[in-house]
Amino acid sequence: MIHLLPLLACQVERANPAFDDAAVLALQEFPAQDPVNLAFAARALEADILTYPLDGQLADRSFEPVRLTAEDVATFEDVPDRDPSLCLPVAVTHRSPAALDDHVRVQMLADQTPIEPASPEVYDRMILEGEDCFADRGCDFLITENPLIKKNAAMTLDYTLWKDFRWVDMNLPDPADVPEGEVAVNEGDPRWGIVGRSWISEETVAEEGTSILQSYTLEVWVPEDGGSTLRMMGLWSETDSSFGDDVIAGTTRSGIDGIFEAADEWIEDNP
Repeated sequence: MIHLLPLLACQVERANPAFDDAAVLALQEFPAQDPVNLAFAARALEADILTYPLDGQLADRSFEPVRLTAEDVATFEDVPDRDPSLCLPVAVTHRSPAALDDHVRVQMLADQTPIEPASPEVYDRMILEGEDCFADRGCDFLITENPLIKKNAAMTLDYTLWKDFRWVDMNLPDPADVPEGEVAVNEGDPRWGIVGRSWISEETVAEEGTSILQSYTLEVWVPEDGGSTLRMMGLWSETDSSFGDDVIAGTTRSGIDGIFEAADEWIEDNP
């Protein structure tokens, strides 16, 4: 328990209402045929990420998003029959020095263990759709299935994570400027970002330690002019644990930041 104490000192603020609205919209609109609302949400998330000191301490670039409702996760398939508002929300922002295309290379890896510190033994990525076309934007979606074993201070669990990615043109027009019944079109140069979301399809119960009863994740990758990439991961997870919410939230924040750092290190080591 002693090694968890530093995590408890990490106090974070509530998310801005604008972030909450954008995050919920992104979760809802992720699979929509017309990505105009998703692009709107991604721009709002980008603006909010830039309000945080991205080179600062973890506590200063972390925050607590709004709790989810059943309506917010209605477009997810095969999720546990539980109340999403019971999920503990945690979000972390980051500026990666690596370019967006390098982060695409990371997500295409069949072995994800190098960039998932909490899964050092098993994190396999099986690409169900988009393996031959996502990297060069020949298709919009990358659909994946991920058997893994998660190990951290609170849990050791063997389960499957479903994770999807979508290209989105950040320069699509605002939804209000698109005539009703028409699909949004960008008449100028595109600015491509990526939105990702993940979830578990069933409760994952541990023989000992913490169980994950439901989980939803939202991620964004947004390119910057200097070649860096803005990142944000928001995780909503309900656990059955002997640890309190402060410990679980602290462990989650540290775990997300570890993922960011591991991806940057892998890219640097694999130019």
